[in-house]
Amino acid sequence: MFHWINHIVVAIAMLFIMAVVISKAADQLGDALHVLGIKLKIPNSVRGATFDAVSSSFPEFSTAMVAVIVYKQFTDIGLPTIAGSGIFNILLIPMLSIFVYRGSQVLKADKASIYRDMFFYSISILALIFMAYTGQFTFISGIILIGIYIVYIITLSVQSKKYSDNMTLGEEIGIKAELQQELEEEGEESEFIDMSYKKIFSIVIVTMTIIWVSTDAIVQSAIVVSETLKIPTFIVSVVILAACTSIPDTLLSIKSAKLGDADGAVSNAVGSNIFDICICLGVPMLIAGKSIPVNLSENLIIFVFLILSMLTTAFILLKKNGAKRSDTFFMGAVYVCFIIYIVCVGLTIIPLNAFV
Repeated sequence: MFHWINHIVVAIAMLFIMAVVISKAADQLGDALHVLGIKLKIPNSVRGATFDAVSSSFPEFSTAMVAVIVYKQFTDIGLPTIAGSGIFNILLIPMLSIFVYRGSQVLKADKASIYRDMFFYSISILALIFMAYTGQFTFISGIILIGIYIVYIITLSVQSKKYSDNMTLGEEIGIKAELQQELEEEGEESEFIDMSYKKIFSIVIVTMTIIWVSTDAIVQSAIVVSETLKIPTFIVSVVILAACTSIPDTLLSIKSAKLGDADGAVSNAVGSNIFDICICLGVPMLIAGKSIPVNLSENLIIFVFLILSMLTTAFILLKKNGAKRSDTFFMGAVYVCFIIYIVCVGLTIIPLNAFV
C-alpha cells in the first residue's frame, strides 16, 4: 500500500506524521475502552492491564502482523520492535509516570497488582527465551504464548468479579464522575461517558483500522531508512519502530498518573508488555503457516535487557515507601545503556551475533 514511500525524506516525515495519527487514534480507542471498563465495573489495576494495555499496544500488534503478512520479516521487524517496545515501556513509562504523578512526590501502586503483573511478565519473557533457544518459533510456540495470556486474563477476571461484587453505588458514581471530568478536559462531549455499546465497538473498529494502516506506513518508512542509511533493519526496529509504537502506551500512563491513578499507570505499562509478548508475537506465530527461524545469540543481549529492565522497575515500584523521583535515575540509566549498546551494534563496534 505504501510502496510510494521510497525516499528517506518522505520516510522520516511519514514516521512523525503516522506516529501522531497512531497516538490520536489510540487515545480515542483508550477512551472508548475506558468507558467500557466502567460499564463492566472493572477495577483500575485490571483495566490498566487489559483495556488500556490492549488499546495502547495495538500499534505493536499491527507491526508484528504487518511484518509477517506484508513484509515477511518477523525476526527483523516484529520481534525486535516488541522487544524494544518492552524495554521502553517497562523503564520509561513508569519513570515518566513517577515524575508527573499528581498530589505526591512518591508514587505508590498496589503491590499485589505489581507482583501479579510482574509474575506473568516474567513467565512470558522466559517462555520467549526458551523458544529462541530451540532455534525457531512454531505454531506450538504461538499456542503457548497465547495460553499464558489466557491464564492471565482469567486471573484478572476473577479479581474483577470480586471487585464488582463489592463495589458500592457511591464508588461507581465517583469513578464515573472522575472519568467524565477527564474526558471534558480533553474536549469530549458530555454524552461520551454514556455512549452505547454499539458506539463503543464502532469507535474500536474505526480506530483499529486507522492504527493498522498507519503502522503499515511506519514499517515501510523504517525499511527505507534502514536501506538508505545502511543500518540493519533489526536496529531500526528495536529503536525507531519501538519508540513510535510505544507513544500511545506512554501518553495513556502519563494521563492516568496525572489523575492520581498509580495502579492504572503502572498496570498499563506492564500489562502492555505481557500483551506484546503473548499476543503481538503469539498470534503472528500462529498465522505464519511455517516455522520461523530465530537466532538466540543475535537476540541474547536484548533478552538480558528485557530481564534487567523488569527487575529494575519492579525493585523500585515495590519499595516499602513507594517510588520517589530520585529513583527514576536508575530506570533512565538502564535505558541509556540499552541505547548505547544498540548504537555500538549499529556502528559495528559490537557485532550483533557476539555470542556465536
